[in-house]
Amino acid sequence: MKTKRHILIADENQYVVDILVQTLSKDFKITVANTGQEAARLLIQGNRFDTVLTELELPFFNGLELTKLIRMSHLTSQTPVIILSNVSDSTTRIECLEQGVDAFLSKPFNPLEVKAKLHALLRRADLSNQETQDNHSPQLKSENKTSWPHRSRIVSMLLGDLAVS
Repeated sequence: MKTKRHILIADENQYVVDILVQTLSKDFKITVANTGQEAARLLIQGNRFDTVLTELELPFFNGLELTKLIRMSHLTSQTPVIILSNVSDSTTRIECLEQGVDAFLSKPFNPLEVKAKLHALLRRADLSNQETQDNHSPQLKSENKTSWPHRSRIVSMLLGDLAVS
């Protein structure tokens, strides 16, 4: 039996979350975070996700900041990120793509399109991982450790003015 791929959904809108969970739960194991801070905590605690699906406009720690956090770690840097947003300007979408977002889907969305996009990104990630494993040298294995190189910066991003040095 093949195990389900694990996705993280970060969205504060319960209606959107319910639609996504209903559409995706047959194919994926799903973890929901209702805030960007909650999603960041799950990642920093070492939880592994095959894909992150996030709203762009989350309060305090938005989808773009979450993407930057994901790209900072060796453990999560290759995790596909999809932004769901009602932002209509192309400048924002371009900025997201330049910061490491893999796909940008506009709200309102067709949940079946989200499902198809997830499968497409995971197929591509599987091929990339297979190529990496084929070319993996022993020297690279020692560098493949979990690390969050800018821990104080991450804590500052999560807690804002509440961070204690």
